Amino acid sequence: MRNVKIDWYRLLAYSLLFLFFSLIVTVGFVLSLTGEVKHLSQLRVHLSGIELAFSLAMFISIPVLLIRFGFFFYQMIKRGRRNGIGIICYQNLFNPFNFLLFPSLLNHNGLESRRRCIVAVTLLLILYLVVFFDTQIKPALMGLA
Repeated sequence: MRNVKIDWYRLLAYSLLFLFFSLIVTVGFVLSLTGEVKHLSQLRVHLSGIELAFSLAMFISIPVLLIRFGFFFYQMIKRGRRNGIGIICYQNLFNPFNFLLFPSLLNHNGLESRRRCIVAVTLLLILYLVVFFDTQIKPALMGLA
């Protein structure tokens, strides 16, 4: 985890792909409901389209990330422990989730599963923060403007 590199080209490409997806969702949604093109020039319509596209992506990514965390956590607990370390023992303070905090209790397979679990949890937290921003902070900012 010390050699983390961010591929800015890929990040930009995925961001632009998401904006293109939200544009398609907005156009399809507006045309199917109203049948008029004049509503597509309004900023609130495009913001609603981005929110709708993000909601669709969120409904897909939250279960996938939870399943990913569960799978790799099981792999870490089942195959990733060092010899002589129990699932519930004093080394991990009788809590299996502490394997995420104490990498010295894991072998190479466990460290790889731990890294993938931490990535899944980090992405879930980022997703929840964006949802919080969208539901709590953005309406307050829109009300002030």
